[in-house]
Order: sequence, then structure tokens, then C-alpha cells
Amino acid sequence: MISVNGITIDDTRLQAELARHQHETDPVQSAGHELVLRELLLQRARTLGVAQDDEEACVQAVLAAEVRTPEADLDACRRYYEQHPGQFMSGALVEVWHILFQLTPRVDPQRLRARAGEVLQEVHGAAPDAFAGYARQYSNCMSAQEGGRLGDVGRGETLPEFEQAVFAMPAHTLLDHLVQTRHGFHIVRTGRKADGTLMAFDTVHARIAAWLAQASERRATHQYLQWLVGQARIEGLDMPGADSPLLQ
Repeated sequence: MISVNGITIDDTRLQAELARHQHETDPVQSAGHELVLRELLLQRARTLGVAQDDEEACVQAVLAAEVRTPEADLDACRRYYEQHPGQFMSGALVEVWHILFQLTPRVDPQRLRARAGEVLQEVHGAAPDAFAGYARQYSNCMSAQEGGRLGDVGRGETLPEFEQAVFAMPAHTLLDHLVQTRHGFHIVRTGRKADGTLMAFDTVHARIAAWLAQASERRATHQYLQWLVGQARIEGLDMPGADSPLLQ
């Protein structure tokens, strides 16, 4: 049984929340963390006299009132642009194949990761042209019918974590570790690559400012949630940090 400043979070609430965390390594702990943080924010709303129609509105009102984040200025945006040129290439493409081990509510994430890792080792020990056969046998993506081929992938066309992995890989490479996304665990192979051309700063300035603002907001919210945890009396659950889908 979990309690937050004397308020109990019962098993019924935990089980209801659990369905939203099946993609996590430890779904029970992740669901518990989410409920504790939400309860802390609702208690804070009562302290501040925040009145809203529903819980989500209360949570957002508290964060809006208490989390302050500075806007990214021109110099910060330009520094980011100069330090991450690979993110601003127009026409950059990479040919990608993958094998997806899909996460679903009924799948144990740890067992799925372990099985994906076993297949990855098999693929590494096999001939390069064997990849398509493994994809047809194991992949839960429609691309399995094409041997796992996704075709030429450009920036912004896939999930950020998947994009980051494939664009960082050299051409004609089999990645030596799994890529995890919200869909599951991916074994990834690249073919040819086209670097593209660097876009002008003025073209991407607004996009960079938005990214930096979001990153700043996540950091500030994370610190605020850590502060709430540090001020609270929490029993029945270890809260080493304040990672939460509230930040996403």
C-alpha cells in the first residue's frame, strides 16, 4: 500500500494506472511513481487554492503557476545549430531494415528484451543476406513481408530515438545493440546513406527555439517534481527521482 502525506493510493488505482505503463522495464514501479507525483500535484493544488474541473486541469494549472522556464535566445539557438549540424541536413536519407519485437499490454518487457537480444546475437553470427529471413520470422512490423525493409528514411519520418540511432550509424552496418521505442525493441541494419545539405540557420531558428524551450521546460518540471518528493512523506514506494510521463 502506497501513501502520500497520509493519503492512501490503493491497489485499485494502481491496477487502473498499470495498463498505461506496460512498455516500461518495471511497469508496477512506473505506475506507482506516476500516481505519487499526481497525488503530490493535486495536494499542491489544494494548498495553492487552485480550482479546476478535473484532475488533469489541476495538475497543469499547478505546473503553469510554479514552473518557470526562460525562452531560448538567439545566441543559444545559434550555438545549438553549430553544435548539431547533423540535425539540420536537408535531403539526408538512410536506407533502413529492422526487426521489431513489439510491446503490448500482455507482453513482459524484460522477457521480450531478452528474446530480442538473443535474436540479435543470432543475426550478428549469420551472413548479411540472412537478415531478411530473420525479419520475416520474428518482426511484428508490416515490413516483415519485405524482409524488414523500411526503405529510404528521412529526418522527421520516424520516432526521435529511432531516427537518432539510424542516422548515427555508418552505411551498411548492423547495429550491435537494440533500439528501444514506444513500439518495442528493434534490431536495425542500414544500407546506403545520403548526407544531404545543411539548411540555413534562419530556416530552422524557430524549430530550434521550440526544441530548446521544451527541453528547458522538462528540466524545470523535473526539478520541481523532485522538490515536491523531497518535501513529502511517502510510504510504500521508493522515489529515487521524479521521472514521469507527466514530463512527456
